[in-house]
Amino acid sequence: MKTAKNNLKIKRVREITKKLKGDVNLPKDMLNLPTFLNVSRIILTFVISYMIVVDSRIILIVSVFAFAAITDWLDGYFARKFKLTNDFGRKADMFADRFLWIGTSVTLVFVFGIKGRLEAIHGLQILLIMTREIISAPFALAGLFSGSVFPPTRYIAKVTTFVQGFALPSLMLSIFYPIWFYVSLPLSLIIGVAGAISGLHYIHDLEILRERKKY
Repeated sequence: MKTAKNNLKIKRVREITKKLKGDVNLPKDMLNLPTFLNVSRIILTFVISYMIVVDSRIILIVSVFAFAAITDWLDGYFARKFKLTNDFGRKADMFADRFLWIGTSVTLVFVFGIKGRLEAIHGLQILLIMTREIISAPFALAGLFSGSVFPPTRYIAKVTTFVQGFALPSLMLSIFYPIWFYVSLPLSLIIGVAGAISGLHYIHDLEILRERKKY
């Protein structure tokens, strides 16, 4: 009974996807709900950056960021539930994630740094939070544009992303509300370790895939 219901849901999602395609001539892997969520995460990154530049209320900025971070979990959930996982989806998810984290962090450092709101401890925390991106981003981008197959996501990578989703908003809040420092600092230290492990694992897994491709 449960299997029948799941098959019915999958059928409905495919029907909706088919309707959305219309006359647009794009690869099948690009037209589904997870891809829409990935694209929305990229768009929201621009929204967040704009809000930082125009000095919107930090609570609003954090709220929009939190919503964007949640789409990362949602796209993976729907991809697995409706059997929409594929290499294109993994690449799109990786790109959207890196774009959100790096885009928000760079804008934060640039704008708040000019306005004199950042202290050395804030800069250190941002580096710790971005440890995985600093280590793996060059390899990930090279793989993305070279058309290489991406390795499956390890559990440590999922943990890193999950904690990042709390660490960066906590850091942003701590700039205006110092009490949040006692939340952001421990999370940043955890991310520094987990992110380094995740980044090194990613490079290792990527190299293994490249070696297998040779044979």
